[in-house]
Formats: sequence, C-alpha cells, structure tokens
Amino acid sequence: MLHEKAVKKVEKALGVKVELIGNCRYGCTYDGHVLSWLVQRKWRSEGTKLLKDGPLEASNWHIRREDDHSDSMVDYFAGSYRDNVTQLINAVKPPEPKFPVGSLVQGKENKRAQRQGYANRLAIVTEAGQYMYLKWVSGKEDVYRISYPERDFKLAG
Repeated sequence: MLHEKAVKKVEKALGVKVELIGNCRYGCTYDGHVLSWLVQRKWRSEGTKLLKDGPLEASNWHIRREDDHSDSMVDYFAGSYRDNVTQLINAVKPPEPKFPVGSLVQGKENKRAQRQGYANRLAIVTEAGQYMYLKWVSGKEDVYRISYPERDFKLAG
C-alpha cells in the first residue's frame, strides 16, 4: 500500500497525527498502543536494471502496548504484526457492531449456519460485536456460553 494512503486512512480513522518514529518507521500512539509500519521506496525495472526511485510504500504493520518494549537478551519481542492497515486500525478501534443489543436476528442459510444448527432460527442479541451472544426466541438455551459470528445473521423481517 502507498504510504500516503496509509497515513490518510490512519489519521481519518483514529484522529491522531502520524509521525516518523525511527529510521524508516512511521506510526502513532492511540489509546495506550503504538502502531507503526515500515516505509521504503518502490522498486521499478528499466530494462535489465532495478531502480529504487518509485513512491513510498508501507508494509510490516506492527502494534504493541506503550509500556511494552522488546528485550533482545531474552528473545522477547513486544507486540504483534498485522497483514494490512485495516487490521491494524481494527485492533485498537474495533468497528461498530452490525446489530445493536436487543435486535431480533435470524440465521442466514449458509453452510456454517446449517452445520451449527442456527440457520433460519430467531434470536435476540444480548451482547453485540463481531462475535455476538444471543438468546434464542424458541426458549432453548445453549449448554455453554457460545458466541456467534455476526456475518451469519441478518435482521429478522
């Protein structure tokens, strides 16, 4: 991804200023976490030569707590890596839930819902999020406290 696009996306989503952290690393601090990424020039080929003079590209998306630091003496590396900037943003600021608490939802007709047995079943959302907790309208209680993916449900109606 181009560095300029990554900076715009992070600044828009989190409302923080992105700045140069290290030698080639840019990033920001948000809610007690340090988000950072590596920036380097894009390579292009001209005949048989490779030239490194393209636009800046961002990669190596990393997140760690503000008070957590790597320690090379004991092989401890603080934080974790993400695949793209959207995952980096969602790690510190999860997206709004698709269904608010109290919504009446119905299981979709997909393979997972059919295998797990909640296809076309009605439920009320008790805790919202990407994985939500439900109370089934039929009155049948789950033996265990199970969370269900919101992508497998739709608003009933």
